[in-house]
Amino acid sequence: MAKELFENYIKAVTSHVKFRFDRRAIGQELREHMEDLYEDLLSQDIDEEQAAQLTVDYMGDSEELGKELNEAHNPVLGYVWLWVRRLFILIFIAFGLPVISVGGCRAIGTGYGTVDRFFTELYEETPENLVYTVEVNRQVKVDDMVVGVEELRYYQNGDMELKYITYQELFSTALTGTFDFYDCYLTDGENYTSQFRPRNTQIEVSGIYYEAGSITYPDFPADAKECHFIYDREGRQFDMEISLLQKEEDL
Repeated sequence: MAKELFENYIKAVTSHVKFRFDRRAIGQELREHMEDLYEDLLSQDIDEEQAAQLTVDYMGDSEELGKELNEAHNPVLGYVWLWVRRLFILIFIAFGLPVISVGGCRAIGTGYGTVDRFFTELYEETPENLVYTVEVNRQVKVDDMVVGVEELRYYQNGDMELKYITYQELFSTALTGTFDFYDCYLTDGENYTSQFRPRNTQIEVSGIYYEAGSITYPDFPADAKECHFIYDREGRQFDMEISLLQKEEDL
């Protein structure tokens, strides 16, 4: 009951935030705060149903809170920043086309990743709940599709976020790539295995032949020393082993 009550409240709050690209981060922050309060109330011998309702009551009116958050997250400035960021990425890719003809479509992946990381580091604050990051920057080829893993981010709530980019090779004869994330899963090499779920995917930029975004795998073990990003479909497969020992702590 508590989870459903919390999610309905969060949805009601974020519906008033006009800059929709901030809704996910706002929702996550509200969710963590409510869960902490809920656990605190349970520790005081309050029953689950009452504790859930008290948590929502404590947060206040959803409409009022949503309007306050909307003012704090200015939608006009948010959309200006979003499109300026995308414009710089597209300009980089456009001017990189001569290089692509010589060096292959890898320039798209390198170009997007470089520019995106630059503007992310310049303007975006590090999430408070980020535990560590791992720079990966590795690519594999599936038929005519290149699949790249740029970075891993692990959060306090157990989420492992995988930043990816995919693109087709320059002289591909296929209209669309044969690779599909539905055939991928993440494992720690021991007890944890998580399949791809569309609802846990966020696409940041995409075109006919390329896409970049992130996939979140929940409940990843905090003490894992490595992870495997695995693809397996009709005899085509890869196992990208990524060490977590070189992680950059963000605590």
